[in-house]
Amino acid sequence: MANIVKNIVSNVKRESFLSVSNILVMSVTFLLFGIFIYVIAISQTTLRYLEEQVQLSVFFKDDVSESTILGLKTKYEKDARVSSVKYVSKEDAFKIFSEINKDEPILLESISPSILPASLEIKAYNLADFTPLSEELSKTDGVEEVKFFRDVIQKFKQISSVIYVVGFVITFVLFLISYSVVISTLRTTITSKGTELEILKVVGASDDYVKRPLIYQGVFYGVFSAFMAGILLVIAGYLLQISKNFPQGFSFGFMPSLHVTPLVFSFFMFGTLLLSGILLGYLGSVSTVKKYLRY
Repeated sequence: MANIVKNIVSNVKRESFLSVSNILVMSVTFLLFGIFIYVIAISQTTLRYLEEQVQLSVFFKDDVSESTILGLKTKYEKDARVSSVKYVSKEDAFKIFSEINKDEPILLESISPSILPASLEIKAYNLADFTPLSEELSKTDGVEEVKFFRDVIQKFKQISSVIYVVGFVITFVLFLISYSVVISTLRTTITSKGTELEILKVVGASDDYVKRPLIYQGVFYGVFSAFMAGILLVIAGYLLQISKNFPQGFSFGFMPSLHVTPLVFSFFMFGTLLLSGILLGYLGSVSTVKKYLRY
């Protein structure tokens, strides 16, 4: 093990410029990869929050009786698509209006509970159910208007999709660059140590003995770069945790009941980056050894 470490240090010092460049490029790659995953987690959490806040506001005409509205409330409480139904009377609507406009006394003097509509606030389990529910309720007798912020959710989904595509492309390109840098660095090492490697083969060294230090060197680049990026992500996770912007943690659409704190998520990302670093360094070094190491 000591010989392996000594060999890696020697090779890194010999090609110091290439080694530093390799580590910087790969560190940036892993950092951007981690940030990309963080953006996905934050956008998924935000989307889940918006979906939970979305509701149908069903406004009724003034001549509709309270018993009729409560009957409709009971009907939709039994609907499998609906998670909750809340009745907002004219008086409740006036209280809400007064609270929102408490700094506008002149406006409040001109408004009375009788001119505000009673309504039902309906929440559904799935965002896709809002459109059919809206169409059904719009055709119900006594309903004056049905509103819900469908455009906001759809717009956010479009933005999230763009983020995913752009982030994936950038990360993929940087992984290719890092892969190329590993190959270039190890190729330079092989070229500079050509005579030494030939002597090792002449004196009977096995192929594995010659190749193994070069593969370890490539893995070292990947692991060290991933470690540096992972430390920064753990710090970011800690700062997000103490900021309390995500009190319930991150949540994801494919597992809505799962909530992960930012710090725990950052340690998960740290492990993921280390595994990615090992894989990238190993694949780059093995392909370089096979292509450029000839006897």
